[in-house]
Amino acid sequence: MNLLISLLAMGAGYLVGSISFARLVTRLFAPEQDISKIEIEVPGSEARFESGAISATSVRLHLGPKYGCLTGILDILKGTIPALAFKLWQPEAPYYLLAAGMAAVGHNWPIYYRFKGGRGMSPIMGGMLVVDWLGVVITNTLGLLSDLVIKST
Repeated sequence: MNLLISLLAMGAGYLVGSISFARLVTRLFAPEQDISKIEIEVPGSEARFESGAISATSVRLHLGPKYGCLTGILDILKGTIPALAFKLWQPEAPYYLLAAGMAAVGHNWPIYYRFKGGRGMSPIMGGMLVVDWLGVVITNTLGLLSDLVIKST
């Protein structure tokens, strides 16, 4: 593997991953909302779940499922696009894995937002779409179906 291309893949993945679509979507559609804190009561107990991650989940909880879905898709794409670009450009070498991994790192610790980001699940899924898109579709479909079966029993 070429060191320069490796560094380019890692840098591109990190910089694209550092774009916070949760912040951008919120700023565009609900600028008055503060999505930096999630507090949810745990059903059947007095416990509360709290999170400070800035993510599609926090957008969904504060702005609704339409904007949460938009944010999730954009976050998936920021893992997919750099990885796919490197896979198409250098198909014989695994530079796309470096780009995909660093997109998740950039999502979690974005340079543009003082290293305070999300949890990285969407960009990981985006990178996995490049690695094995059929596996992502099958595992997510089976997960959804098993959840529906469990909830119906």
